Amino acid sequence: MGVINQGILGGFSGKVANIVGSSWKGIAVIKSRPLSVANPNTAAQQAQRNKMTGIVAASRILLAALISPFWNPFAQRMSGYNMFVRENIDTFVGTVFTNFSSFFSTRGSLLGVPSFTLSASAAGNTVTLAWTDNSGTADALATDEAIGVVYNETQDYWLVDAGSAIRSDATLSITDNAVLAGNDMHGYLSFSRPNVSKVSDSVYDDATAAA
Repeated sequence: MGVINQGILGGFSGKVANIVGSSWKGIAVIKSRPLSVANPNTAAQQAQRNKMTGIVAASRILLAALISPFWNPFAQRMSGYNMFVRENIDTFVGTVFTNFSSFFSTRGSLLGVPSFTLSASAAGNTVTLAWTDNSGTADALATDEAIGVVYNETQDYWLVDAGSAIRSDATLSITDNAVLAGNDMHGYLSFSRPNVSKVSDSVYDDATAAA
C-alpha cells in the first residue's frame, strides 16, 4: 500500500501497482517497476526464433551485395535489412532455407520478366540465367541491369551478380568455381534501373548442376 505524505500532491512511499514511491536525500522519488514478462518458450516461439536465426545468417551474407543496394533505397520506416528479413523469414523452416519459390531477392514496381531458365555446369564452372528480352513492354528498358542471385542448396552458399548483363542481353553467366555435378541450385532473377530508381520483383527457377 502507498502512503501519501503531504496531501494528494505530495510524495508518497510504498507501492501502488507497478509504481514505487520513496525518498532520496529528502526528495520524493517515483519509479516504475519493470513489468513481468512471461516467457513460456512454447514450440511456436522456438520455431519463430529458429527462423529468425536462419534468415539473419542469410541476410548477413547478402547484406553488401544485395540488401544495401537494392532494398535500402525503397525501405520506409525501417531499414532495408529489416524489410528483407520481414519479407523472407517464412521461407525458412527452423534455421534451414526451405521454401525456395517464396523467396524474393528483390521487390519493386519495375516490370521484370515472367520467367527464366536456370542452368549450371560443373565442367564450365558457370551458372547461367536465360530469359526472353521484353524491352519496350510497359516500363521495361533494354538498359535495365540484371540482378542474378543463386543459392546452392547442396553446399549452402550464395552467389550474387548485379550489373554484368542488361535486359536486352537475355543471358547472365555467373562464374561458380565451387559447383559440382548433381548440386541442387536455386536462382532468382530481377532487374533494376542503372541508377536503382526502380527494381522489379524477382522470379524463381531451379536446376540440378550438370557434369
